[in-house]
Amino acid sequence: MQRRRYFRDASFGALGLALVVFALAGALTGLPQFAPALAAESDALSRAQELLKLRTGLLIEGDPAELTKFYLPTESRAQWALEKEVTRIHYLREWARMRQMEFTRAKIDFTRVSVEAGEKEAGISICAHTLLSYRHLDRPEAGECTLGWRTVHWIEFTREGRDWLVRAEWYLDPLEGASRNPVVEEAEGRLKGYGPETSGALEASLTDRGAYRREAAVRYADRYAGVKVGAGTGRYNQKYRDFTGLGGDCANFVSQALADEEGGGLPQDRQWCYAAGEGTEAWLKAEALVHYLLGTGRALSLARGSLAEIVAAREGNTKSALAALRPGDIIAYEEHGEIQHVSLVVGWDKAGYILVNSHSADRYHVPWDLGYGAGTRYWLLAVQE
Repeated sequence: MQRRRYFRDASFGALGLALVVFALAGALTGLPQFAPALAAESDALSRAQELLKLRTGLLIEGDPAELTKFYLPTESRAQWALEKEVTRIHYLREWARMRQMEFTRAKIDFTRVSVEAGEKEAGISICAHTLLSYRHLDRPEAGECTLGWRTVHWIEFTREGRDWLVRAEWYLDPLEGASRNPVVEEAEGRLKGYGPETSGALEASLTDRGAYRREAAVRYADRYAGVKVGAGTGRYNQKYRDFTGLGGDCANFVSQALADEEGGGLPQDRQWCYAAGEGTEAWLKAEALVHYLLGTGRALSLARGSLAEIVAAREGNTKSALAALRPGDIIAYEEHGEIQHVSLVVGWDKAGYILVNSHSADRYHVPWDLGYGAGTRYWLLAVQE
């Protein structure tokens, strides 16, 4: 199969328009051999854009059955991908219902598009930035809040008649854990109403006073979360290697926020450090990072357990463990007896729901338990100053 490769680090819409223009130009200048390939690339890109926009909108409302027409019915990988999307839609809606929240608006933007296309097959790599607005039904005075995440998709298409149908798809998903276990755990207790007044004095929660610069760590996490929103650049910090394809980048990202000179400024040591494109195990692996921080006294454990146990946990028998969390602290996520993910606490939404940022998948100001099902165990860590 004759293929051409096209790449742009630009907006999806501009790329699609450029492909059409180039195809027309080729036809007018006597280069018809390029027109079919360019037209195929443009068609496949448009189809991918249409699919991802529909999936984003369906997170809020609509019938997930609308997705069926986009997937190859005779390919098991396509049907698996379709089932995953339907599952995550139902999970998000159920999570919002149980948390007395409502998602109100959805927006998706595309960057870094790469295309390989032939007459009957196409492969697309596309980076998508999703923003979801939501409100709290039980606290209407709080107003609207916004969260964001970034996903990088590889989609294989097959042409059937005039349509491009998904044959297979892979991406790191902020709702991945919920796709595997979509049962939303009930929280019989307080998940909202936290903030500086519950975490201590305002200046103690948001102002850098000790060796650990909490406010700077949060600014770092917002800037380099990888999501194009707020202070986010839509890119990682280029000083550091991206370990997404080498086991995940979540611990690398949290370590950066804790230690970088732009971030928390905690001094590195031989056990926990990064240099020349490599990091120690404690720097790069979620479980090793948690045990390093606890073992060295750089962090204290506030609570550990299921969602219900975390909500009920007390810190020093005085206040809720969740209330003791401050911006710049850490939440770790244990699945099947192993800590598989870590995130940085960046604050609270307008109703006092604790928010986190992370890599792999990339999250920006996402409620701390969103994306996890029953069976997840949470570790709350207070970084010491």
